[in-house]
Amino acid sequence: MGDQTSTKNLSIKGDRFVARSEGIKKTYKVTKTDDVVSTVTGDALLAFRKKYYFPNDMVVKVPARFDRACSPPLGFVTVYEFSLRAGLRFPPSPELSDILIICGVSLAQLSYRAMSIIMGLIVLFRDRGAVLSPDCLA
Repeated sequence: MGDQTSTKNLSIKGDRFVARSEGIKKTYKVTKTDDVVSTVTGDALLAFRKKYYFPNDMVVKVPARFDRACSPPLGFVTVYEFSLRAGLRFPPSPELSDILIICGVSLAQLSYRAMSIIMGLIVLFRDRGAVLSPDCLA
């Protein structure tokens, strides 16, 4: 106990001791969203195609290491698995396209909850013989 020298500098702050490290600084690398690499593989893409019934004529692409969700390759759109679980199917329904255009957002910007609500409303309206339009949401 008394044999070891401490590398900490004790100082008094108010009525308590505060330990400060001398010369030791921890640096944490913050991972930016744009730095995250996709984990989708060719096999996973085939499983998505089968599970979520992608049309055969729809072109899907495994993201390259340099591709990022915020800037997909020209002619492609980023789609998250949670959107497919929430009911998104391809091609997207005209109602969904209209809502996205009116709101000025893309598919990738919707959260799971938002996608679930929109898809649920589209199904509810269709079940009742009506069409969900952006006017209905105002």
